[in-house]
Amino acid sequence: DMKYLLKLFFKRNIAKTATDLFACGEKAGQWMFGTDRFHVLNNAIKTQEYIYNKETASRKRKELAIPEEVFVIGHVGRFAPPKNHTFLIDVYGEIKKQKPNAYLLLVGDGELKASIEGKVKNLELDNSVIFTGLRSDVNELLQAMDIFLFPSIYEGLPVSIVEAQAAGLPCFISDKVPSECKKTDLVQQLSLDMTVKEWADCILKVKTDKRRDMSEEIKQAGFDIVENVRWLENYYIEKNLSKR
Repeated sequence: DMKYLLKLFFKRNIAKTATDLFACGEKAGQWMFGTDRFHVLNNAIKTQEYIYNKETASRKRKELAIPEEVFVIGHVGRFAPPKNHTFLIDVYGEIKKQKPNAYLLLVGDGELKASIEGKVKNLELDNSVIFTGLRSDVNELLQAMDIFLFPSIYEGLPVSIVEAQAAGLPCFISDKVPSECKKTDLVQQLSLDMTVKEWADCILKVKTDKRRDMSEEIKQAGFDIVENVRWLENYYIEKNLSKR
């Protein structure tokens, strides 16, 4: 698309003309700049806002008309081909066969949303699949989930995986998502060559009864916004001093 073509056009000259290079991850920087002369500045989050809170989880489920004692699989992402929503729905359908009280919470918008809504209706899953559209309360919506499912066909370094880990969610991601996003032991990477049933079986084996505070692990991984701001401030202060 046009966005991708613009990236290709500008990436040829950025490394030659820019004084300082920053990227959100190692692979992203190497692709964009074609050199190792860059700093990784993570797409950081307000870690404290994602810490699991049982009261928040109950309140969000009530807002979404999701029963309290059900199994909620969640996803945050644009409805576009790379996100692989078709496969995601198939995995959910298999989970639903084995665990009838399973719900699916899909957060986001995009050009494929209508077709995915159609698929859900055709499979007669529409009574237990919730489309929220674009939301500004993702940190709270994550509280309402039990599992985070992210079977993308390709990705950069998705901040949504970091957010899900910060919320203490067990995450199942595809082998096409960079392993760089695995900042805690909450993430399991599954191959897209595996069957829908194999994905469902792996998900259903995970215990979801305990959610722990992951804020310190996210900070240590370098994804806390406060720590990142401090680092960037110091970077420019030291750079400015070196010029004097």
